[in-house]
Amino acid sequence: MKPDYKLVAKTRYIHLVSELADEIWHEVYQKLYPKKQLDAVLDALQSPEAIEAEIDAGMNYFVVLLAGKPVGYFAWEMQNTSLHLAHLYLKPEVRGRGMGRDIVLYCERLARADSKGRLWCAVHEKSLPVLGFLKEQRYRVLQSAPQTVAGYTLPLVELEKHL
Repeated sequence: MKPDYKLVAKTRYIHLVSELADEIWHEVYQKLYPKKQLDAVLDALQSPEAIEAEIDAGMNYFVVLLAGKPVGYFAWEMQNTSLHLAHLYLKPEVRGRGMGRDIVLYCERLARADSKGRLWCAVHEKSLPVLGFLKEQRYRVLQSAPQTVAGYTLPLVELEKHL
């Protein structure tokens, strides 16, 4: 079954993305961060207010639906010469089915259609499955790009693919 992508434009979908982020981020990052720290980072980056502010600034959020049921989300924005894939999170029960690859390919097609020469993203340096997945898709690591959020430093690395 192929997933559908629902553009997030209404308040109820913004809240849905925030709820998905809370669920998925706690599952993904629970071994890396104490709950208090993770809650603070989530509040700063994926609260309904933070998501709405990103949408207002040009970020495009999508809910991933499988048989009408929300199973993840992703977000991207066009920049001068590139497309920035800012978020891509799927629930554990749907990982490994090719949805992540399809979303990345979708974003690559969008970038090419808008004459962008590359797609880039930032990933937690300890997210080894994600880093491996992106390297399989021919993304290359550019540099370490730590980001301070809510007083905490997140060890991120930037990856890119020239299109």
